Amino acid sequence: MGIVLASALVPTRFVDVEVLVLDFLTARIDAPVHTTVPAERPARFVRLWRNGGAAANRIVDRPQVTVEAWSTDSADAADLANRCRDLLLGAYTPMTLVRGVTEVSGPYSTPDPDTETPRYRFTVQLTVRAKR
Repeated sequence: MGIVLASALVPTRFVDVEVLVLDFLTARIDAPVHTTVPAERPARFVRLWRNGGAAANRIVDRPQVTVEAWSTDSADAADLANRCRDLLLGAYTPMTLVRGVTEVSGPYSTPDPDTETPRYRFTVQLTVRAKR
């Protein structure tokens, strides 16, 4: 029976959480989802990005993801943000490596400062298991 050195272990790798959440929301909402504001902005869309979070250890990552819902109408932007929020908080299990989602900040109005386009923003923290 030999000793297993840490360097001999199969390394784990954290997933790209932006791609994970983008794919999840794209399949479930009726608006385009992006990680940046598109050069040619659609009338309504969702933007998301990882804004922080840290690994708990080499197996569990805890990324924070901010989601913005943009629309020409404030009520529609709020509704779109709340649909994304509901999906992330209550229906995340199709993202197989995600073990939980916690709200960091609920949806709030933050119109685009340059165009005054209505948008709502919220942030969640995911608990994500590394790939094997």
